[in-house]
Amino acid sequence: MALLAFGINHQTAPVAIRERVAFGPESMQSALQDLTESTPVEEAAILSTCNRTEVYCELNAANSNVVLNWLQEFHQLDQGLLEPYIYRHPDQLAVRHMLRVASGLDSLV
Repeated sequence: MALLAFGINHQTAPVAIRERVAFGPESMQSALQDLTESTPVEEAAILSTCNRTEVYCELNAANSNVVLNWLQEFHQLDQGLLEPYIYRHPDQLAVRHMLRVASGLDSLV
């Protein structure tokens, strides 16, 4: 199983970009359903706050453009808009990143 952490945060993207890819509570269920039905991703979690939007999923990092394309399409953004701001963490780096986020080590504060 390949794990991928994929997203943008306060260190990689300006507020204007982060606001455009945020998921509100009302859209989270439909976003997860759309992600798993329209891409090869079978399992996923989305973390969306005012400072980050991240997708954690079972997917090989070589296929991360699938998630990027889905994110841009879901939010109706131009292709290529997010590319300069995106980070991708595969496998053990994804776990490390997730633990840093969960513990507050990767935080604006």
